[in-house]
Amino acid sequence: MAETNFQPKSNIQVGIGNGSANLGTGHANSDTWNFLQVTDFTFDQSSAPIEVAPSKNSVLGQLESQGHHRRDNIMYEASLTMRGTPTAVLKSCLALFGDGASECSLTPASNTNNASGGKMIHGAANVNAVTLLFENAGSNLADSLVDVSMVGCFATSMTMRQDVGANGGEMVVETSFVTGYQPVESAYAAPSSKTLDTGAPKNIFDLATSTLDAEALVLNSWEITISRPLARIGFQDATNYQPFGYAQTGPYEVTGQLVAKRDDSVHDFAAHSSGDSTGIVLALANSSGFTIDCQDVMIDNTKPDMGGDYLLQTIPFRAFAASETAEIIGITIS
Repeated sequence: MAETNFQPKSNIQVGIGNGSANLGTGHANSDTWNFLQVTDFTFDQSSAPIEVAPSKNSVLGQLESQGHHRRDNIMYEASLTMRGTPTAVLKSCLALFGDGASECSLTPASNTNNASGGKMIHGAANVNAVTLLFENAGSNLADSLVDVSMVGCFATSMTMRQDVGANGGEMVVETSFVTGYQPVESAYAAPSSKTLDTGAPKNIFDLATSTLDAEALVLNSWEITISRPLARIGFQDATNYQPFGYAQTGPYEVTGQLVAKRDDSVHDFAAHSSGDSTGIVLALANSSGFTIDCQDVMIDNTKPDMGGDYLLQTIPFRAFAASETAEIIGITIS
């Protein structure tokens, strides 16, 4: 007989734990737990892809003995779509580049591993790794497999966006996480005390400043993505396949797009979109405690947009640092 139980998606709460846990260990009740205003989410199960060994010559079918689950190199993924509150932004910045204070700063020297060389080492204390907890997302409630937890998580990307024509102008934050540790279904022991995110999302209608190269833009929408590559390092045993850690294998990239009314301000910085390698300043400021500052932006292939009642300009960009110690992007939110 088919099982009659089921789990509504609306009954699942998503929490993020951080503190001083060693990498690979879940955060405890005494650590900081924030339950976010999540509107959508995904997470991987503890499964692995099949790799098939070559067939013997003259055998025209694949044998069961050729199939192997590869658990030694997998990175389990999770993604959260959240209302754009200060907590959503700060927790994402913490897991992405190790700065979760109210004034977050990303530089080429940013290091999320509390050590040198871009290494995150299994068993070492790491205040920037997080635990993701999906309460009530388990597959077997009768056997107390009620929650799904993912330990040792780091973020690989975060996108912030606002649009006058979507979500009432509220900011949306989308953050992607990875871990080399298998997701676990169980009744997670922590936390007994939850801090619910009750903050108000930042809204595009509260933008007081939106300038590029000191030219004031009338924005219909904007988005910024911060990303970096992470790789897992091997496996320690053939039972749990825990990694030796992670390594950041490339630089942070900060890219984005502005969609603005096509007017004189757009015309005035047109020279920066071709043949001009000089960076310009992008500044966004909200009247309720939210700023984004990129001091060295280069415009990508900008184009007019004729899809609405009046002409818009789509302005893709990439943010750089002026030096190895200079800021790529600064985010202030409260």
